[in-house]
Amino acid sequence: MNPVNAKPYDLPNDAVWLVTGCSSGIGRAIANLIASMPEHRLIATARNVKDLSYLPDNNPDILKLALDVTSPDSISTAFSSAAEHFGKNFHLDVVINNAGYSLSGDTESATEEETHQEMETLFFGTARVTTRAIEVMRQHETHRGGVIFNISSLAGQLGFPGHAYYHAGKWAVEGFTESVAREVHPDWNINFCIVEPSGVKTSFEGHSKAHTKPHPAYSGETMPSRILEKYVQLGIKSGVGMMEPNAVAKAIYNIACRGQPVPLRLPLGPVAWKMIKAKHESALKELESVKELSAMGKEIM
Repeated sequence: MNPVNAKPYDLPNDAVWLVTGCSSGIGRAIANLIASMPEHRLIATARNVKDLSYLPDNNPDILKLALDVTSPDSISTAFSSAAEHFGKNFHLDVVINNAGYSLSGDTESATEEETHQEMETLFFGTARVTTRAIEVMRQHETHRGGVIFNISSLAGQLGFPGHAYYHAGKWAVEGFTESVAREVHPDWNINFCIVEPSGVKTSFEGHSKAHTKPHPAYSGETMPSRILEKYVQLGIKSGVGMMEPNAVAKAIYNIACRGQPVPLRLPLGPVAWKMIKAKHESALKELESVKELSAMGKEIM
């Protein structure tokens, strides 16, 4: 099997970063971090470019672009604008697919429009930007390669009640990224990292968090989704176990800059690491418990 991220990655001194979803939260923290480093260049994107007003307008090393990841035309326009702005030697060194929002609520009540829009944003948007980035990274003569960070979540490893389509989108991102990472040629020097933070202190309400219409069959206080909602609200209010967006931004920056192999998966925060570890330990026990049943498949064949 083709190895993933087999060699140490050295970020160029004049690295160009493209970040989606920079209007708030993790994306905004990353954009501010890169903008504070004069040796790097930044392409900051958001659905509404007015949401990027916190970045300066008079710095040629900072390009602010409107980008809707659900629109192939919008993505093509953004990449063309970036190439035009930075000139003939345009290269991409780091791409961070951060755009997305959470869809929570009772799965039975989710509409076709809600579910398709969630998958378009979380998965297909990430896939579109990733494939365009690969094209740029593999073709450049002097800056061949780069790092593509696809922002997943603890929700990309564990499934919780009341978030079925959010999980579906994040799990799709994880499978897609691992497959593409094994598809690219090692000589291209393109590295992939699936970032899996747990709770992050962001302004996740509003356009970054959507809810399905409540379903009467799931309204009881003993329903799993209602119980989880209470725990989540307590966690948000207390801040216990929640990461700061700046901490996520610094972790991503350090992975890109440390001159070592890029991890394919990066659980961020002690909560994410412990819960993902426990999940895999439990999965191994379950795998052992069905060993004899699994062997029956051979007999049936």
